[in-house]
Amino acid sequence: MAGTIIHGINAVSEALLQGGVVNRLYLARESRAHGYQKVVDLAREHQVPFDFVPQAKLNELTGTQEHQGVAASISPMQYTALEDCLAACPPKAILLALDQVQHPKNIGMIIRTAAGAGVSGVLLPARGGMLLDESLIRASAGVLLRMPIVLAPNLSRDLEILKKDGWWIFALDAHGAQPLYTTTWPDRVVLVVGNETKGLRPGVRKVCDTVVAIPLANALDSLNVSVAAGIALFHIAEQHAR
Repeated sequence: MAGTIIHGINAVSEALLQGGVVNRLYLARESRAHGYQKVVDLAREHQVPFDFVPQAKLNELTGTQEHQGVAASISPMQYTALEDCLAACPPKAILLALDQVQHPKNIGMIIRTAAGAGVSGVLLPARGGMLLDESLIRASAGVLLRMPIVLAPNLSRDLEILKKDGWWIFALDAHGAQPLYTTTWPDRVVLVVGNETKGLRPGVRKVCDTVVAIPLANALDSLNVSVAAGIALFHIAEQHAR
C-alpha cells in the first residue's frame, strides 16, 4: 500500500495527529473548507512538508472533488500481531471480530464506534472481508489509524486461541437466544459480528460461547451491523466501567 493517498479534513487531521504517518501533504490553494487552517497548523507542528496545488491537481490526485482541499500521502498501514495486541490489553478489555463484514462504510463506522467504546483491537479475516485501505480510513474519519487491527488468516482458529487465553467469545446475532441487556459480561470479551446479509459463518458461530441478540420492538427483525455493534460495545463498556 505504498503511496496511499487519503483526503478530507478529518482523516488527514487524524493522520497528522498520529505522528510519523503522513509523508507529504497537498493543499488546494482555493480551499475555504472549515478546518482547513487546522490541517496547515498540524502539518507545521509535526514538521510535515506540504505543497499548495491547484484544485484540479487535487481532484486528479484523489479521484474526487469531495476532498475538502486537503490530501496526504501516508506510509503503508501495518497490521498488529495478535500477541502484541493481547499484550497491550488492560485487565478489563474488549476485542471486536468482524466476520466478513464487507462494506467500507459499515467497517469504518464500526471501528470509529469501537474506538469510542474503548475497544483494544479489531480482528479482520484475511479472506472474505475488507482489508486495510484508504476507503476504510475515510469511512472511519481517520480513527482507523489509532486502532490496532489484527489480520486473522483463520478467524475461527484465532478465536480458539483467544478462548484458551481466557477470553469469552460472544456472537451478536438477531436470532441469538440470550438477550443483550440481561447478559453479564466477563472481564475479557470478544464480540463477533457477522456479514451484512449472511450473518455469521457456521464455523465461527460454533466457536462462540454465547450468541446474544438485541431485543427489538415494532416487529423489526434486525439492525444495520454498525448500529448493532455500537449498541453492544457500549453496553459491554458500561458494565466494565462499574
